[in-house]
Amino acid sequence: MDKKKKRKIVALMLLATLTMTPTSAFIIHITHGTALSHKLLHIHALCGFLFVIMGILHITYNWKALKSYLT
Repeated sequence: MDKKKKRKIVALMLLATLTMTPTSAFIIHITHGTALSHKLLHIHALCGFLFVIMGILHITYNWKALKSYLT
């Protein structure tokens, strides 16, 4: 898999986890104490973990561009 395709996949995964994490948190807040909120806690934790991993990969794959923006 070429680097450009990896960058696209990481960017889309970052966007997906960025939207899913606060959405699941909102639903957990609304349905507090139910079986649904218990199931969503696991999804929320997984999305948060994936968000951090995708963020690190995003910075790694775009390091050259980020470095040029800062100089």
